[in-house]
Amino acid sequence: MAGVIVVAGALVAGGVVHQSAVRKASASETVQTPSLMGTKPVAVAIGDSIMDGHGLTAAQAWPALVAKTQGWSLDNLASDGTGYVQLGNDDDTFQAQADQAVKLDPSVVLLSGSTNDLGESQTEVDAATDELVSTVSKSLPGAVIVGVNTFWGDTTPPAQVAAIDSHFKAAVLAAGGTWIDVGQPLAGRADLMQSDDVHPTAAGQKILAATISAKLAA
Repeated sequence: MAGVIVVAGALVAGGVVHQSAVRKASASETVQTPSLMGTKPVAVAIGDSIMDGHGLTAAQAWPALVAKTQGWSLDNLASDGTGYVQLGNDDDTFQAQADQAVKLDPSVVLLSGSTNDLGESQTEVDAATDELVSTVSKSLPGAVIVGVNTFWGDTTPPAQVAAIDSHFKAAVLAAGGTWIDVGQPLAGRADLMQSDDVHPTAAGQKILAATISAKLAA
C-alpha cells in the first residue's frame, strides 16, 4: 500500500512539525478537517488502554508521540478495557469509538488491535473488525487509515493474537489502508512494563512510538 504511505508522508512534508495538541474528544464535538496547507491535519486514535496510555499522562501514550512526530493534532478516543467486541470501562467498543471518530472528520485514523478480545469467539471478533474498518473507510473516504498490530507485553503472545491480527490486516488492506506490523518490540523487556505486566511504562510507549514512526517514514 505504498500509495497510502506517500499520502501520510505528505502530511508532514508541507511545513515545520509543531507540538501536537492531545486531548480527549467529547462525543458531541464536530471538528472540521484542516487543510494540509494550513492548520495541522487531525488524527484520531481508536483503541484500548495501551493506546490511551493507561497509568501515564495522555501525552505519553504512543499515539500522542507519533502525532507529535508527524505534525498531527490528535483526538485520542481510546479507552481502558475496550476491544472489537469487549465493552470497555466507558461502556464502548472500537465500533462506538469509530462512530464518534466520524463526527470529528479526521485526516488520519489510527487503529490497533486489542488483547481485551482474547477468549471471545473469533467469528464475532472478525465480524466486528469488518464492521469497524468498513465504517471508517466508507464514512471517511478521504482519510488515511493506519492499522497497527496488537501489542503484547514482555512474554510470548497467546495464539489468538495472531488470528485477530491476520483478519485485521486483511480488512485494513482491503479498505485501501496501510498496515504496520512492528512485531512485539517489548518482548523480553520486563523493565519496560508497569507493575501490572500489561501496560508499557513511559519508556515502553516511547519505543512503540519510535518503531511505528519509523515504519511510517519508510
